[in-house]
Order: sequence, then structure tokens, then C-alpha cells
Amino acid sequence: MDIHSLKAFVTIAEHRSFSDAAEVLHVTQPAISKRIHNLEAQLEHRLFDRIGRKVTLTEAGEALLPQARAILLAMANAERSVHDLSGSVGGKLSMGISHHIGLHRLPPVLRYFTRTYPEVRLDIDFMDSEQAHDMILHGELDLAIITLSPEKEPNLESFAVWN
Repeated sequence: MDIHSLKAFVTIAEHRSFSDAAEVLHVTQPAISKRIHNLEAQLEHRLFDRIGRKVTLTEAGEALLPQARAILLAMANAERSVHDLSGSVGGKLSMGISHHIGLHRLPPVLRYFTRTYPEVRLDIDFMDSEQAHDMILHGELDLAIITLSPEKEPNLESFAVWN
């Protein structure tokens, strides 16, 4: 298994589309198909059922998805750990922000942050609090700033920033 095949697999599973995954990953659709073909050959199981333009996970795909997400998250954490040794703060910070906070509370904070850490590329998506919470749980975001936390999670650190 290679990292590119796992990224392709997870992206297809999330978007339910080979062509959308290709667009997200900035590769051609045949390249995505080849990655999945190679992964399926290596695992000796089909990962997707393809009916017309509809893509769904097979039982093997459902079993692989949480493991693939965990592997990708571990790889990102490993990269970050090594990069952190340089002492500089840089890279991409992916954030999910609720609409209200993004419009009313965050602009001055983000201005300060971007001046203080110019090497950090902010990737901000505005979304509902529940969606941001779910994306944090699946390792799809680095940070979520939301209005209401759906429930306490033992593996998440959360705290109130504003009352």
C-alpha cells in the first residue's frame, strides 16, 4: 500500500466519485482509477461498487476506510513532528469554522495570526458546527472553531474561547 493510493481511496469514499476525487487531488481520473486498481489487486478485494456514475464502498472498503484515515493522519502527524524540530511555524492549517464565528469573532484574530506566523497557509472552510466536529473526529481538519459542541469526546481536547 502506498500513501497516494490510500489518499485516492479515502477521497473517493468521501466524495462518492472518482472524477471528483481526481479534481480534489489534482490528478487525472485515469490516474485515480489506476491507484484504486493497484490497491484492490494488492488487497485482493474490490473496494468500490461502481454502478453507472454511482460509487459505493464494498464491505472490504468499509473495513479499510477507518484504517486508511488513521494511516493518513499518522503520516501527517509524523511529518508535522519532524517539521516542528526546525523551530519555525509553517505549513497548512486546515480549519472548520462556524459561520457566525467566522463572520463576527474571527477576523481580528486571523489578522494577528497571519502577521505573527506568515509561513502558515490557512485553509478555512465555513460549515455547520456538527460537520466541523465530525471532520475533526475523522482527522480531516486540524482545528474546528464551532458554536456548539455536539458531545464530549474522550480523544478531543476542547475548551470555550468566548462566552
